[in-house]
Amino acid sequence: MTAHMNIAASTKILVLSDDAAAASFMLDTFSSLSRYDVRHLAMKALGEKGRFDPTQFDLIVLDVDNGELLHRPELFAFRTSYRDIPLVVVSEDLPDDMLRLLFRLNGNDWLKKPLERRALIDMISTHAPGTGAGDSRVHAVISAVGGAGASVIASSLAHVLAQPTKNFTPRVDLFDMDFSSGTLGYYLNLVNDYDLKPVIANPSRVDLEFIDLVRKRHTGGFSLLSFKQPSVLLTPKGAELVLRMLDVAAFESDHTVIDIPYYHTPWKYDVLSSVNSICIVTEMTVPALSQAKDLFANLKRLRGSSDKIVIVINKYRTKLFGLGVRRQQTEKLFRETPTHVIADDWDTLSEAVNRGVLPVEVNSRARFCSAVSKLGALVR
Repeated sequence: MTAHMNIAASTKILVLSDDAAAASFMLDTFSSLSRYDVRHLAMKALGEKGRFDPTQFDLIVLDVDNGELLHRPELFAFRTSYRDIPLVVVSEDLPDDMLRLLFRLNGNDWLKKPLERRALIDMISTHAPGTGAGDSRVHAVISAVGGAGASVIASSLAHVLAQPTKNFTPRVDLFDMDFSSGTLGYYLNLVNDYDLKPVIANPSRVDLEFIDLVRKRHTGGFSLLSFKQPSVLLTPKGAELVLRMLDVAAFESDHTVIDIPYYHTPWKYDVLSSVNSICIVTEMTVPALSQAKDLFANLKRLRGSSDKIVIVINKYRTKLFGLGVRRQQTEKLFRETPTHVIADDWDTLSEAVNRGVLPVEVNSRARFCSAVSKLGALVR
């Protein structure tokens, strides 16, 4: 039994739905999370006395589909009899007259179909008794170009977010999404030799026990998921596996830092569209800044705004003379969003990488460590 499961009692969920596809999606989603025990029944069960005991469930998910079910009197009789059980409703987009009937059910929440896994998990975790409140925050660190140093920043950011306060010790995961090389496993001397190939064929196997099995614990206070498995990039089910791993890993974490490579992957923009914050890591060269500007524009369009996007200019060197790009020019280039500068600190970073430790373990007073601490305060 995992550490998570030792402290989290199983939450029993009843799914009432006549939509086979939606019911299958909900069963698959809840079953992937070990703290949930889920059962599905068709809506006709409401009119069959003794078919099931609603009091045995901690939460009920009611799928009223296109709203026609809201005209059934047994539905409201059922809700009247079991008002103390939390109820969440899913449905298609409903007209106003049916929305009024929906409100009469006095549910705790409502979600529109087609369902999305992350939104469904967040809703359930908010209303299911005894579960976490869905306060998990996901922070993406993405390179604008290769070699910008995003992986080292991501690992140090995870360490910063994992630092305990007086009354609270955050749960932090670091997820390396560069499956072509598994860079973070090598940087932190936590290489993971677990073979993901059997799981790629069946992503539904990914649950909390699986994540606990494959994650590596770092002495810096966070857990690492990093795999050198290029086949994940090539298989049609690779995106499903990665997104499922991210959902499950983030579910019981307070912060999840994800290191996203500069190259395209099938899941890259799905992830970036929904994370809480994004750090675009680039360098102070014209080509790197141009790539960062293009990526920033794409993300702004994808997310609808530039809110919670930070430009991180890494390996910054100051010099009195020369024709290099100056900091003032970058501030004009990214005037809509914060620009965070991290000075070049070759001695600290090269020693950290060579020893397989965090930069803070080499020199806690290094300029790099101070700059990442400030970055942590920005995204926390």
